[in-house]
Amino acid sequence: MMVQVDAARQTIDARSGDAMRPRVAMVAGSARTLLGPRAGLMRLFGDNGWDVLGVAPGFTAEQESALAVHRVAPATFALEPKGPAMFSDRRVRGELAALLRAWKPDIMIAMSERIMALAVMAAAKARVPRRIALVNGLRPRGMPYDAVDDPMRASPKLLSRAMQRANVAIFHNRDDRRTLERAGALPSGLDVHVLPGSGVDLVAFPAQPLPSATDGLVFLMIATLDQSRGVLEYCEAAARLKLRAPRATFLLAGPAGEGASGLKPEVLRRYGDAITYLGAVSDVRPLLAQCHVFVYPSHGEGRPGSMMEALASGRPSITTDAPGCRDLIDDCVSGMLVAPRDAVALERAMESLLRRPDQLASMSRAARLKAERCFDQRQVLDAWRRIVGITA
Repeated sequence: MMVQVDAARQTIDARSGDAMRPRVAMVAGSARTLLGPRAGLMRLFGDNGWDVLGVAPGFTAEQESALAVHRVAPATFALEPKGPAMFSDRRVRGELAALLRAWKPDIMIAMSERIMALAVMAAAKARVPRRIALVNGLRPRGMPYDAVDDPMRASPKLLSRAMQRANVAIFHNRDDRRTLERAGALPSGLDVHVLPGSGVDLVAFPAQPLPSATDGLVFLMIATLDQSRGVLEYCEAAARLKLRAPRATFLLAGPAGEGASGLKPEVLRRYGDAITYLGAVSDVRPLLAQCHVFVYPSHGEGRPGSMMEALASGRPSITTDAPGCRDLIDDCVSGMLVAPRDAVALERAMESLLRRPDQLASMSRAARLKAERCFDQRQVLDAWRRIVGITA
């Protein structure tokens, strides 16, 4: 690991020619978590003269190329399967501490629940001056797929210990903040903020006109194939609706899932011709232009970026009354809220729009206005500027 850290530092120093530039390390439990949602934040640091280190368990060649585009050097750590917490946590924490001690960042931003907690504690041990805990969604508890050995899941005790060592805590929704407050995990005096995820680029995702409904409505879900995202509920609701509305189209896009709640594409075969699975998609905008309604029945998460992109595109959305999702829409105005883990309730909401497609135009306008008012990426990055002290 030390060789990898030294190589990363040499790469940045050789590029910048100035070892005195401020430095930020961004630590995540997966390259996917680090790359997609944080691209705007990476650009913010790079454009303001910071050296950036991206830390995750591993990167593909394509992901390393994406980091290079954002002027971010990669470093990795070993994410071992969870064994006895005292030993597995200690190993990860020790490796991250060595990495941070070698690279000497001025700020460390950590995310992904358990990795966030361990990285904050490691940064304190490595004497990183400013330690930011980014709570980008607490892992679902009490679900059939819940696994105590989930490598991203942290115990309440671990989260509390991490918050004691953080300088700043940033949440993506109010529910997660309340959860940790009720657990007594947020010490008094901790600088706490709630930001709408990474926001959405309203220029890259402009309002798009609704397509004609003459040939039937098109429903779209974009998500990793994961039980916690409500993929199965969407498929079940679509399969039943297809029997009554054969002209309706139900699209699903996203990569295969991983971990205890992950799903493989083979699972979708049971839904026959109801679901059109498109796999992972690099540019979702053509799909958003094609659909009439966006569906995202998550069981709860930080703040789903795909939904914010859909709202910015002017797409009415059906989502769940769950953490991270309930704040995204105004019920019966820009979309509809349904109970989580309830395929029947989801089916009824989708059918109501099949019966009343005349509601879509007003919902589309309200969706775009909601995105402009609440999820503008520029507002999120301005908040980050204030938090990290970028004044330029």
